[in-house]
Amino acid sequence: MNLEHVTRWIKSFSRSADEAVSYYAEDFDFADYPLEQFIRNDKAALRRAFLPFANQDPSSGFGIHEFSVDEYIGNKDAGLILFSWKATHCGTFFGLPVKDDREIVTNGMTYHIYRNGKIAREIVHSDQIHVVQQLGYPVEIAHFWEDPAFGR
Repeated sequence: MNLEHVTRWIKSFSRSADEAVSYYAEDFDFADYPLEQFIRNDKAALRRAFLPFANQDPSSGFGIHEFSVDEYIGNKDAGLILFSWKATHCGTFFGLPVKDDREIVTNGMTYHIYRNGKIAREIVHSDQIHVVQQLGYPVEIAHFWEDPAFGR
C-alpha cells in the first residue's frame, strides 16, 4: 500500500462504516487497544465498532470525527500509519463527560498487514492521556528520565 491508499482508507471512517469495512479482508484480525476492541473475522461487529466515526448528527452525542494520515512507513505488504484525529460534539469520551462541547484532538498509530490489497491484521494505539487532559482531568506525566539523579 502507499500514502494515497491509506489516506482513502482513513477518510472513509468519516463517511460510512460500510465503506471503512470494505478495506478489510474476509479473514481479519483487528485490535484497538485504547478502545478495548478486539474483533476477528466478524465484519458485522467491525461495522458496529466503526459506526460512531461516520456519525454526521452533532446532536447524537457520538461526535463528528475527522481523521488524517500524517505519515505512512511501509510497502504493499505492511505498514505503519501515523494519524491525527479530531472530534467535536462528543457527549462523552471513554465514559468521561465532555464539557462545553470542546474539541478533542490526538494522534496515534496503526499497523497494517495486507493480503491481496485488503487489511488482514490491524493493531491500533492512540494517545489518550492527552485527551483526558483536554477534558480537564488532572493527569501528570512524570518525565523521570530528565532528572539527572534518576538511575544513579
